[in-house]
Amino acid sequence: MVSSRTTGSSTQRGRLSGLTRRTAHEAVREELRHAILSGELAPGTPLVLTDIAEQLGTSRTPVREAIRDLVGEGLVDFDAYRTAVVHTPTLAGARETYEIRIVLEEMATRSAVGSCTAADLERAEALCDAMDATTDVGEWTELNRQFHAVLMTTVESRLLRSMIGGLRDASAVQVALALRAGGLGMREANEEHRALLQAFRDRDPEAAVERQTEHLRSTLRAVEAYESTD
Repeated sequence: MVSSRTTGSSTQRGRLSGLTRRTAHEAVREELRHAILSGELAPGTPLVLTDIAEQLGTSRTPVREAIRDLVGEGLVDFDAYRTAVVHTPTLAGARETYEIRIVLEEMATRSAVGSCTAADLERAEALCDAMDATTDVGEWTELNRQFHAVLMTTVESRLLRSMIGGLRDASAVQVALALRAGGLGMREANEEHRALLQAFRDRDPEAAVERQTEHLRSTLRAVEAYESTD
């Protein structure tokens, strides 16, 4: 499960240096998240604390904390026997998640376009560069999640940010599945990200809403295409 991964060029790694200092809990969470999103841990796979702790060379406490966080992100569930298992997504769940995101993110985007800082936009661009540089599904999906989160940083309503963040986390596994199945293309999604970022740079709320909505809808179409052939 533990892998050696890089993120883009040395310049990009420097711009993303805030990701490199991690506690044991954060490191375990990152490894488990990547394993789930990359498909190394398939939906329904039980997560056994002792096995994971031994494999990652840590105690059970950071593993337990990491699993708790991933439950909050919608990547892990507890079954009827209170065993932690990798979440099994459904098409109905994806449709519900994305339709709600489209409504909420229209409001959030209008708020964020005018207040997003130069540092936020630089961070978003660094994440775009990193997504361009990777073909690793788990890594790309996590960078994608961070990219959309950065653009929502300055949304005034804490409740709106929290609701969108939860939905974004919940949709990550669907994005990863669609990528692995070939229904969602990284290159096309990266181009959509660049167009959205440019609308933010132009301080154009109408264009940003249009780009964001179409991006979410195209992702949902890719998920639906994957699910219909599964």
